[in-house]
Amino acid sequence: MKFKFILLLVLPVLLGAQTQKAEQIQNLPNDVKWVTDSEEYTLLCEQIYRSAWISIRSRLMNMDNPVIIMDLDETVLDNSQYQIDLHLKSKTYNASSWNKFVKKEISGLVPGVKQFIQQYKKKQNAIIIYLSNRDETTLKATKSNMKKLGILYDDDIFLLREDNDDTKKKRREEVFQGLGRMQNYGASKVIAYFGDATGDFPNDKNYEFGINKFMFPNPMYGEWK
Repeated sequence: MKFKFILLLVLPVLLGAQTQKAEQIQNLPNDVKWVTDSEEYTLLCEQIYRSAWISIRSRLMNMDNPVIIMDLDETVLDNSQYQIDLHLKSKTYNASSWNKFVKKEISGLVPGVKQFIQQYKKKQNAIIIYLSNRDETTLKATKSNMKKLGILYDDDIFLLREDNDDTKKKRREEVFQGLGRMQNYGASKVIAYFGDATGDFPNDKNYEFGINKFMFPNPMYGEWK
């Protein structure tokens, strides 16, 4: 009898919490809903990766050691769940909660990326350099997450951010010149770049959007020019 009485008291609270969470999810900001629910977002990402493959595949035939540089978040990995979590908790981004999310290893895949990577990696000695502003301390979790998703290869190179001064521009220079973290690999000629913000791309007249620079939509967060 006592158990039934407690259940009668607790059940409305649980049901109320579930209803509130369902309403919060239903009331997600439009930017997050567009990424998580819209057919347009899925088709657009798939289109970009399909166009990228068409653009670079002929060049791969004549290259011994092709290299591409890819951003991770919202280019390869879908982190919309983090944005949902922030909304449900009425929070905003902070480095601590972001790193905790990354270490949960629950990021998904941006539509189209798996097929693209698998096609690209069929080319012998095809290298992907992941140049991301994820914290270097999350490297192990990042690799584990990508392994679960079936897109991790032993020869992938990860250049995550070591500190606030470790800019993407600095890391790109290491790639170009074969210095620092890239000294064991030598200087690399990059055939294409992939990212979701202009900072993911070099200001180089030899690279053009839609040809060898490919930009993905990300209305959820970031800086825009």
